[in-house]
Amino acid sequence: MKKTKILFIIWGVLVVVILGLLTTLGFMLKKTNKEYRYLEDTLKVSGEKYSSDNFIYPPEGEKIIISKDTLIKEGYLEKLEYNNDVCDGYVEVSKNNVALYKAFIKCNKYTTKGYKKN
Repeated sequence: MKKTKILFIIWGVLVVVILGLLTTLGFMLKKTNKEYRYLEDTLKVSGEKYSSDNFIYPPEGEKIIISKDTLIKEGYLEKLEYNNDVCDGYVEVSKNNVALYKAFIKCNKYTTKGYKKN
């Protein structure tokens, strides 16, 4: 009976410690991903402004790619990096009655789902 009680306490403590570690890890990962999502948003806004200023819109049902390098060269984006992690990226402009913009980035520690090297 005493051994069972001790095992129960050990397993309970172990479960609490594991849950605490997973929760902490989750918050740390969420904070880091938040910064990379901010980079995606910055890239997207820069692409929207560039497209609008230069009247660059694809025909209905097609896509246009605006690279990070183009946005930097034209002065719409200063840089694309977080914590010395320099990223590559592009904005995909599509049209389905209205212009739709989607930013994709690839960094050493983060890649947007669906990123394709152009």
